Amino acid sequence: MTGLINNGNVRFIANARSQWNSLTNGYKTVAGSVDGKIANLSGNDFLGGGLQLTADKAGDLGFSKMSAGLALSMLKSLDDRGNHYIAFGLRGALYNYRIDFTKMVGFDNEPIIDTGAPSSFSFLDVSAGLAWYYHFDKHSTVYLGGALFHINNPNTSFFNRIDVEANEENYSYDKLYRKVVFHGGANVRLGSYITALPSFIFMDQGPHREINMGSFVKFLKSSSMKETNSAFYIGAWFRYYVDKDAIGSDALIAAVRMDIDNTYFTFSFDLNLSTLTVASYGAGGPELSVVHIMDAPNRKKKNSKVRCPAF
Repeated sequence: MTGLINNGNVRFIANARSQWNSLTNGYKTVAGSVDGKIANLSGNDFLGGGLQLTADKAGDLGFSKMSAGLALSMLKSLDDRGNHYIAFGLRGALYNYRIDFTKMVGFDNEPIIDTGAPSSFSFLDVSAGLAWYYHFDKHSTVYLGGALFHINNPNTSFFNRIDVEANEENYSYDKLYRKVVFHGGANVRLGSYITALPSFIFMDQGPHREINMGSFVKFLKSSSMKETNSAFYIGAWFRYYVDKDAIGSDALIAAVRMDIDNTYFTFSFDLNLSTLTVASYGAGGPELSVVHIMDAPNRKKKNSKVRCPAF
């Protein structure tokens, strides 16, 4: 989806989230990105590019993950009007893992300092994705996509980092599982003032599987307002887990969103539905997202716009 932007050519995104703080030192995550159209190709085809930064910290040992990734996409038009596209993308990222071993305490309440492992290390990660979308009328779009993350199976263990290459079979557990993702959604105009934006995402990584399904409902103040004008959204998604011998509901995700011209503010909150509720008191975690889209500074680039899905 890099560079796939409605009503503009450059997109800035910032996210902040906390998770499970009622249990211990829960996850605290921030992320930022910028992406856009970087080159026009023949016809309505174009290249997109982007930069994404993330930082995540959790637990009593201050385990943190930071990453900087570059993404490149190519969008190929399947018609001559810019309504039907297939897109391919690649992403390469540099990750850094860090932990504070000096905070480890043994059964006798004594610090454990000499672990024989580095307190930080870095690795490269490669991912790729494919997406399709079709703008089948003025206000309605459907899209589907798939992606494969961690194609190179990077080693994410603090231990045995040298021995992995020498004895890959015995140390295969150090490799990060590849993650397969399928996702899709639509924009469907229900009336002059209301639009539904249903969406789903399915993720499979090692022994774990997760499904999110739900929808935003978008309300316009006037039926004549363009997509770039103000709008209000409410939405909800259910998150399900699917393991080897269990399937069930994990959380209800409630969200509200406000579009003010080309800036979008979204606040969501997870409500636990699983047995984790006993410890979390139902509070999963809040998340705030801000998206700002900038238009092209000259007429030539404005003419390169395509009709993209509205997310």
